[in-house]
Amino acid sequence: MTNNLPPISSAYRAKLISSIVSISVFFIVYFLLILVSLTLIFLLGYGAVKIITLYANYLTIVLALGLFSIGLVVFYFLIKFIFIKNNYSTRHLIEIDRKKQPELFAIIDEIVAETAVKMPGKVFLSPDVNASVSYNSLFWSMFFPVKKNLTIGIGLVNSTTVGELKAILAHEFGHFSQKSMKVGGYVNQAEKIIFDTVYNNRDYEQTIKNGSGYWAFQLSGMISIGFISVFQYILKFFSDFIFKNNASLRREMEFHADAVATYVTNPKEQISSLLRLDISNAAFISSFNFYTESNGKYLPENLFANQTALMKLFSERNNHPYRNSLPVIEEDDLTRYNRTKIEIEDQWASHPETQRRIEMIRKNRTKNSPENNELAKTLIRGYDEIGKILTNKYLTLNNIKNVGEVIGDNDYFIQLYNEKYPLQKVSMYFNGYYENHNPILENIDDLLHSSETSVYDELFSPEMVSLISEKNGAESDLFTLSQIAANPKAIKTFKYNGTLYKSKNAQKLIPALTKEAESLKNRLADNDFKIFRYYYNIANDADKEILKEMYIKFASLDREYDTFENAVSQFIPYLQFMLVTLPVGEIQKHRSTLLRNEKPFKDTVKQFVEKSAYKELLTIENKELMNNFIQSEYIYFNNDRYIQKEVDMIFTFINEYRMILNQSYSDYKNQLIDFQANIKKNGN
Repeated sequence: MTNNLPPISSAYRAKLISSIVSISVFFIVYFLLILVSLTLIFLLGYGAVKIITLYANYLTIVLALGLFSIGLVVFYFLIKFIFIKNNYSTRHLIEIDRKKQPELFAIIDEIVAETAVKMPGKVFLSPDVNASVSYNSLFWSMFFPVKKNLTIGIGLVNSTTVGELKAILAHEFGHFSQKSMKVGGYVNQAEKIIFDTVYNNRDYEQTIKNGSGYWAFQLSGMISIGFISVFQYILKFFSDFIFKNNASLRREMEFHADAVATYVTNPKEQISSLLRLDISNAAFISSFNFYTESNGKYLPENLFANQTALMKLFSERNNHPYRNSLPVIEEDDLTRYNRTKIEIEDQWASHPETQRRIEMIRKNRTKNSPENNELAKTLIRGYDEIGKILTNKYLTLNNIKNVGEVIGDNDYFIQLYNEKYPLQKVSMYFNGYYENHNPILENIDDLLHSSETSVYDELFSPEMVSLISEKNGAESDLFTLSQIAANPKAIKTFKYNGTLYKSKNAQKLIPALTKEAESLKNRLADNDFKIFRYYYNIANDADKEILKEMYIKFASLDREYDTFENAVSQFIPYLQFMLVTLPVGEIQKHRSTLLRNEKPFKDTVKQFVEKSAYKELLTIENKELMNNFIQSEYIYFNNDRYIQKEVDMIFTFINEYRMILNQSYSDYKNQLIDFQANIKKNGN
């Protein structure tokens, strides 16, 4: 790295030292355990020889072999991860070189020159909406240098400009420059050791328990497992410590790689590519899910062309402007629906939050290189053909069979997508006011006596839409603070509205936040009253009565929703025993508890069908499903085995019941909002 590039920060250095210390302690403990296992081999081997020397016969030979095997079994338990086959594969990737892709390699050459790091060993194209630095991490890579590879996702190229792609690649080359990546290799091996010894050891333990079937070897197997359990406890004790320290280091590595990218490119393109990442990823995943959910009816010719089409569709649905043939996502869009003021550092996260990264990027030094708004895909020769090849590779990777109608026309794809996933009307009307807010009014008759008039635009202004997010954020923060107050040892500190607090002080913030949330709720309720009065005043006599009744009914649906949702939430835990393997006696006890609690749940379902505000919204099929469950006499388990048909029926019913409840609620909300829209549209 040249002297001009940003140096590592003091926070980076501190996290690096902490990570090195933790990994060093782990490997010291690990090698001590290996020494203990070797000592066991020696001592037990010595004891085995002594037994045979004192009295040699068939029994003593078997005992001696069993004794000696204990040490060998424990030693192999500690080192068996070395012999596990590495599943690292590049079959889903396309390797490229400068001869095939000179324009892309010209960009890479520029970054190599500016960052003064080595060229990657290999460069691959992948289907992902991502770019990464990686290498095949083997046990021996801890001791010998390994060349790092660069992987560039076509899903990412598909959603960036040339300047943005350069900023992203500069970030990855910032990782190339970090010697601390070597620490990541050691942590990776530690994770493999912990996973294989602590979490992936059941088959090995079963083999040891069974042994050859001979009692002496089964006894030695049980003793071996005793030693292994102690070793597992010791290794697991260090695992959280290592993983948290490494995650903390990786977050600092991301900040430093961002600093390198800012310096050699510019913050504007770096930030714009970060902000677009979520919609780009959503478009790619949604394209793929469309085909998987078609159950083999359709097959993509080029997922990346579909991704482009969906990015445009999602932008239109969410009112994002389009510039340079790409959606423009503003920083405010990150918090459009999330106004929480609480910040809790995720100790397990390997990447910082986007907002935090943007905040740091703006503080970085930069040469402010000129922007390049040409689409990044123009750098890739044979781009469309590569997209088709990677589409096939991605389908193979996800075990998608090559059947169904191939969709190669983007207009046809969007038509099919809109048919399957139509835009919810609640998002179209009223500036998005009802997207995360329900029109709940109580005591409507009292509102009818008011003669106050309101201006339509003020009712659904950006300020009012923002108020909904603030209210939801305050309620979310209240819940989080109550959780922290109830479990103050779960975290040490948190930030609220930019100020750092200790967990024990969470309770002190609750009263003021409760008052704030109540104030926001009252302001929204007042606006909902004004909305109702506005539409009631402009409606004709017939529509006035319909509007009033619809508001009354929706308020009833809302009141009853929690009753019916809580009933199923409380019932579900009684079914959980059927999802795990248990002794017959335990199953019978759980079944008795289930049958006792099934009756009150059936009574609630009966109330839902016959007496609730939902009863008029249920279809004949809905009612038939509910009544079949109410009248059922399932026993679930008989003659030491489950009655699978009944087990499947109860779980199917639970899913259907919840779907019907949620769908009925949201459908009626849409009907109410549609009716309001039509009053305005018809000029009443």
